Amino acid sequence: MRRSAKQATLLAALALVAAFAFRLMFGLSSEFFFEDETQIFLIGLKHYATGDWPFFGGDVVWTKSEIPGALQGLLVGGPLRLVPLPESPFVLLNLLSFATLAWLAWYATRRLPWLPRWLVWSWFLTIPWTLQFSTHIINPSYVLPGAIVFFIGFFEAVPTFSIGVISPAAAFFMMGAGVTWVMQLHMSWPLLLPYSAWALWSRRAEWVSRGWGSLTRAAGAYVAGALVPGLLLLPTMMKYGRSGGSGGVFRNLHIGWVNPWMAVTTLARLLSFASLEINRFIATDGAKRLEFFSRHPWIVPLAAIVWIAGVVQPLWMLFEMCRSADRWPQAEGREQWRAMRWLVALSVVMVYGSYWFVMEPPQAHAFYVLAPPVLCLAAYCWTFVDSPRWRAAAAAIVAANIAFHVGLAVAQAPEKSLYKHRDVILSAIQMKRPDMFGHRRVFAIDAGPYTLSADIPHDPGRDIVVLSQAYSRRWGSAVHWTVTIANTNPRVAYRDLLYLATYRTASGRTIERHEYIKDIFKACESRVVDLNDGYVGVPFEDASFGIVTAEALVPSDTRFCDAGAARTGSPE
Repeated sequence: MRRSAKQATLLAALALVAAFAFRLMFGLSSEFFFEDETQIFLIGLKHYATGDWPFFGGDVVWTKSEIPGALQGLLVGGPLRLVPLPESPFVLLNLLSFATLAWLAWYATRRLPWLPRWLVWSWFLTIPWTLQFSTHIINPSYVLPGAIVFFIGFFEAVPTFSIGVISPAAAFFMMGAGVTWVMQLHMSWPLLLPYSAWALWSRRAEWVSRGWGSLTRAAGAYVAGALVPGLLLLPTMMKYGRSGGSGGVFRNLHIGWVNPWMAVTTLARLLSFASLEINRFIATDGAKRLEFFSRHPWIVPLAAIVWIAGVVQPLWMLFEMCRSADRWPQAEGREQWRAMRWLVALSVVMVYGSYWFVMEPPQAHAFYVLAPPVLCLAAYCWTFVDSPRWRAAAAAIVAANIAFHVGLAVAQAPEKSLYKHRDVILSAIQMKRPDMFGHRRVFAIDAGPYTLSADIPHDPGRDIVVLSQAYSRRWGSAVHWTVTIANTNPRVAYRDLLYLATYRTASGRTIERHEYIKDIFKACESRVVDLNDGYVGVPFEDASFGIVTAEALVPSDTRFCDAGAARTGSPE
């Protein structure tokens, strides 16, 4: 028995190591050169390169404001100080998200000990949302660890939910720390405040019977927890004052009417956090998804299995939520199941109501901070169908999901990940030149230089030349372009090329479409680029393609110039 127990422990440890390696691999294969990922990495890279304190975190593009606090810059720049390699921030992020997801999985199985632990752990660690938004460098990825700490504290602070694994004081401490952690990373932190109030109010009977001292201890623990990450906000407030130190985030407040249908879509989006939703993570529109699958047909069968499961599961969860609570298998757990359903229902109302006060349009990742309770809700729902047959089906679905995401990582790594231009990122780190990789947005406070120095002659309209262009129609009205693009400047690299595709109809009407090519062109480099311009909704007779502008960078190397690459149109 002792030997089998040791073997089981060893197998579990190996499974966890494999799960961490899988998640890290997926994060390293994910999008890196898109604007949001670039900006978050630049915050930490600038801190590492200059040694300057990172007073502000991520940007709120809608209102040209910034999230105050140093946490984001330290989470990205700190690992670079320890190990100056592009992968370092990914390792820290994955350690944080893996550890907290493992904690949440452990906690869920303590609440529901009859559920198979392999299902809960593998599901939490490998579903699309916890892979896409907790393994690669973007600010919502850093939200999840703080959110998990907050909600485990919330469950243990509320007597109806508590299973007694954490003391009330520790639970309130965790909630306070979770709030100020998220506060420095994402604008969704106010969504946590009603849960904090719920937790305090839920213990009112205790305060009446034992005196207000227990309330003081709970509030003191909450404030103490909030101060731990919150101390990183103080330098910003001290330097910029209460008004300037806000980063302009109050500009996001805007009262306006929101269609009630949004409450329905909010429920669907919340339930998708715990499901196998993959549609939104493959590409931004239908034409690009078809393009992706046409280039990687071997992944289609796996995608079909995962997609079907991702559609069915939220509907099934909603069905279970609407059925009588008396169906709960254990009589002593029915009160918790009722409370869990109310928690999700009130969360939908709260999120819907919050959009009456902000400018940002409804998007699922904007309230991703609420993913932990939805993951726990999924575990509760599994209780209703748990059986040997369903466990076998769940194992097959989990295996298909993991296989799909391995395939997705293999397919997207050469096209999107940092390994497309790892040498550029490594040079920017080693030479401490963030402007080899990119520039911060122009409204970012004290984050310059925002553009390449005017002392280096450059003009993207002249330097970037389209040497050849051809288009083809695919899947009806989708348009695919194959273009050869050359950067003719020997002293400047370019990234984020803004193209303009112009379509002319038989009647002389023109339709213009534009998008960024998320790529880096080194000095004197020319390359063939394939891109999908999406669906063009009207018939057209002819089309043309051109580059409007691009972001100029310090070149990391000039080997293309040394090799005698074409310099058509290059400056003297």
